[in-house]
Amino acid sequence: MNAQQLVETIRSRTSASLKLMKAPGPNREEMKLIIEAAAAAPDHGHLHPFRILEIPTDARNDLGDLFVKAVEEIKDDPTEEALTRAREKAHKGPVLLVLIGCFHGSDETRIPQYEQMLSAGTALQNMVLVAHAMGYASRITSGDSARSSAFHKGLGLSENEEFLCFISLGKIDEARPAKGRQEAQEIHSTWVPE
Repeated sequence: MNAQQLVETIRSRTSASLKLMKAPGPNREEMKLIIEAAAAAPDHGHLHPFRILEIPTDARNDLGDLFVKAVEEIKDDPTEEALTRAREKAHKGPVLLVLIGCFHGSDETRIPQYEQMLSAGTALQNMVLVAHAMGYASRITSGDSARSSAFHKGLGLSENEEFLCFISLGKIDEARPAKGRQEAQEIHSTWVPE
């Protein structure tokens, strides 16, 4: 693959609708490649500031219960409809991953946390691009529920860890067109010293 082909692959990746995403998702061998792509992200100081947690299909009901606990924690007297919607979130996407930040404080390292976050973001991009190159669609989601203490505890996250996002992977019949992207000349300039 040459540079132009790589850029075209990157440009053709768009976020898929979870309502339209269907099985199959990546198999074990493909998942290994996707995770290896994440591990290749730049990592200043070799801090390994992220990890990936896979939610297996047979644990989706438990994840739904966790979503319900989170909604009950963050909303006063949630409606049954809100709890049902929360539970349904656990069943979207054939393969569901959680990107977790494992950030180190200034007492442990001189590497600032924003650089550690950039590493996790690069890992995320690597994963969705490799999945796209394999023919899979992706959708990145988050939300208040996933940042609740109930969710943090339920996922078994350590004190220095935090939920960053869900990554759903599967197939779609037709990709949505990209929208809202900037042109190269809109984001590129040349520094001129004073």
